[in-house]
Amino acid sequence: MVFFLSNFLIGINPHLRNFHAIRIMSIIVIILILYYNTKHLSIATAFILPLSLNRVTYADKLNRYIEFDSEIQTQALSLLNVNEISEFLDDLDAKENYIASFEFIPDICCHQEEGPLMFLSKPILMNKFSSPEILTKFIHERLELMVDYYYLDDSIIQTFESGNEAILSCRYTIAHIY
Repeated sequence: MVFFLSNFLIGINPHLRNFHAIRIMSIIVIILILYYNTKHLSIATAFILPLSLNRVTYADKLNRYIEFDSEIQTQALSLLNVNEISEFLDDLDAKENYIASFEFIPDICCHQEEGPLMFLSKPILMNKFSSPEILTKFIHERLELMVDYYYLDDSIIQTFESGNEAILSCRYTIAHIY
């Protein structure tokens, strides 16, 4: 309010120095209020990016320094639809960004951690505000590409979509972006 009033007064008589002092003081007050809010009221000031809102963001395409948390979490997705991805995203912390990789497991009964892994793509960045529709579409496209690329039987996707045996394992961790 003071800032707008000082701009109005400067507009009337721009040569008076008193009004410049009011303007500078109002800017300093605004900066102090922002500083107080971030330090003393624990308001989240994390750098939350609009990740995967209209397209998937690959981790290696972001031109920023990324530091990863050492704790890796795993989420099994059995019926891959928008509702399941939406529930998964809702469980994420709103103050954090995440890096995730998706591994396709064709038969959960025979899966071995030491065996070959089938990752759908390079790691991607996401957060709670990512679009579940975009992520679902991305995963479906990557599954179809995987079947074509590795000359797999198309029934592997049908088995996955019906919720039988095949699952998608999402490994994710917190990514601090600077």
